[in-house]
Amino acid sequence: MNRNLRYIFITMSVALVGIIIFQIYWISNSYDLHNKTFRNEVNAALEEVLNIETEENIIGHILAMQDSSKEPIVIETYRIAGQTDSLNINYNASTLKDSISIKQRDLNRIVGKVFQSLATIHPELPIISTKYEKLLKERNITTPFILGFSKNDSVFDRTGGTPEQFILAQAVQKLPGINRNNEKVLAFFPDSRSFLLNRMWITLFASVFFVLLIAGSFFYMLAMLVRQKKLSEIKNDFVNNMTHELKTPIATVSAAMEALVQFDALDDRNRSLKYIDLSRRELTRLSGMVENVLRISTFEKQRLVLFKETFNISQILEETAQKFILQNHGNVEFQFDLKGPGYIHADKFHIQNVINNLFDNAVKYSGSSAILEVSCYRENEFVVVVVRDHGMGISKEQQKHIFDKFYRVPTGDLHAVKGFGLGLAYVRQIAEAHGGTVGVKSQLGAGSEFTVALPEIQ
Repeated sequence: MNRNLRYIFITMSVALVGIIIFQIYWISNSYDLHNKTFRNEVNAALEEVLNIETEENIIGHILAMQDSSKEPIVIETYRIAGQTDSLNINYNASTLKDSISIKQRDLNRIVGKVFQSLATIHPELPIISTKYEKLLKERNITTPFILGFSKNDSVFDRTGGTPEQFILAQAVQKLPGINRNNEKVLAFFPDSRSFLLNRMWITLFASVFFVLLIAGSFFYMLAMLVRQKKLSEIKNDFVNNMTHELKTPIATVSAAMEALVQFDALDDRNRSLKYIDLSRRELTRLSGMVENVLRISTFEKQRLVLFKETFNISQILEETAQKFILQNHGNVEFQFDLKGPGYIHADKFHIQNVINNLFDNAVKYSGSSAILEVSCYRENEFVVVVVRDHGMGISKEQQKHIFDKFYRVPTGDLHAVKGFGLGLAYVRQIAEAHGGTVGVKSQLGAGSEFTVALPEIQ
């Protein structure tokens, strides 16, 4: 990793860590705010329930006193701050058809009854629980809860749970009335955390999504930078190698032409034919190298057009093998295992080039004498061609890249094995264009096995 790439990696890592820390801090503050709001809401609801229960108990005592009296309770007139007013108290209820009227003489009785109610009131937990649940639903709080009474920090009655749970009670209210024993009503919500997180799901989802998006973009860009750097190095190697490969046939042809002119080789027919044949072979090799480069360039610029026909690929294998035997003067041995004909519907020209590339690689990486094992068989509606050599082999790390354009397996000597690293990239493109696959199995020092599977004609 060069200095610029390392600087980009460190900068983006710091930025990503900073964003994650900020998001965690922001989510934590948001949760605290939601938790505080939740506690305020459940406390207010519990206070309201207790106030309603107190009011109903006091009114119930007044109504009981009204029913037990033989004559109505009426306050006729009384003086407040030097002013005479009349006081009318009306109480509407389904059990009361007429208004309640209170006399002045009964005022002390009413006040005494109210104080008596405040002193003796002690609501029951099931009644509080029912009203509390109803009031919470009106405030869109639907998480379960348990209630309990406490006195001197000791829980002595509860609707569920354990006394220890009420230490974390979210709502605490003093018992209404004249509470000499300092009793309290506690409400504990065991699932409050999941309830609050559920309320915050949009916030949490958005935060996690954008953090993952930024992190994914970061790692993707980093991978692309590393890939571009590696590709740049491979292309530089390709340019250097191509320069050498192109200069070699040119230099050979130039030397042959110079020999014909300078050393009177034109007068010697045999020597002339020898130099001309050498020039022809070098120019043919030069033409083939240029054609490979142009072919790959054409595939990148436009969609490949295939001219398909039906043929027996086993026959192509044998014909191509004979050509290699002649070119290498018998230094190549082929061992065939062709399990019957393998008919495919494909572009014959490109399939011949695929086989030629596989054979050529096997020969080049097998040293001075090559033994190639070639098999062809049908499997699961595919015709499978396997080419195995006993050459230098390919490491597992290199196997990941051998089908990439311009990649060449290192041999220790840059020019010991000729080529531009385009052959196997071409093989993969042609196989995939026909709906097939290509694979490799190899071990250093034990040779390589290339497999091409093409759809069988039905």
